Amino acid sequence: MMLSKRLKWIALLCILALAAWFFCRPVIVLHYSADAQKPVVYFLNENDQITRGELAPGQTEKFYTPMFASRDAWIEVSLPFASRDGVHVKPPYSRVDVYIDASTKIERTDTKHNFFARF
Repeated sequence: MMLSKRLKWIALLCILALAAWFFCRPVIVLHYSADAQKPVVYFLNENDQITRGELAPGQTEKFYTPMFASRDAWIEVSLPFASRDGVHVKPPYSRVDVYIDASTKIERTDTKHNFFARF
């Protein structure tokens, strides 16, 4: 009976550790202006792994990145069909916010290094 309780606690702790590992990774967040008239297509290139997506006006998209990225890792966010703007990001960072204005130009990029900025 006591062994069963210990196994339950160990299993719970393992699940919590995995959840913390997932949610504590550095993030890149794309914010598209609510004043925009049409969706914008973006490409997220993470070390030659390309993700293509679309943001509707007012939409925010969050991308989790590796917890312990190598020093030569890089990520590019680009808007090739709208304005050809792009952002190149290299570690270390905790959170990178990319703000896209209504004219589909990258308005600004905020890079935070504080661990709690990820949330």
